[in-house]
Amino acid sequence: MSTQRTINWSTAMRDLRKDRVAPAAPGFLAARSMEIARLDRLAKEAAAVPFAVAGSYDRSAIMKAAIASARAQKAKGSKAPWSQLVGAALKNIWRNAKAQRAFAAH
Repeated sequence: MSTQRTINWSTAMRDLRKDRVAPAAPGFLAARSMEIARLDRLAKEAAAVPFAVAGSYDRSAIMKAAIASARAQKAKGSKAPWSQLVGAALKNIWRNAKAQRAFAAH
């Protein structure tokens, strides 16, 4: 009586490939929500920077905050054109900058 062992090579190779498979990437909705959260965090960090320093405006910080805010709005699904998003964000940021400057002067 001979003892032979048969191997199904297709099954064996498939099992080997399963062991080497990379972990699944997050799904579309999870990736989208993570991106929205990241952009929200960046917008909040940019808005927390002082816009008026020593009586003058920090235009670089103002523009960074406006762009971060517009990106966050676009990621949330806004259908408005980019120019309108940036324009509205700039109006809000400039209002905040003027308020910061007035508060610092008093």
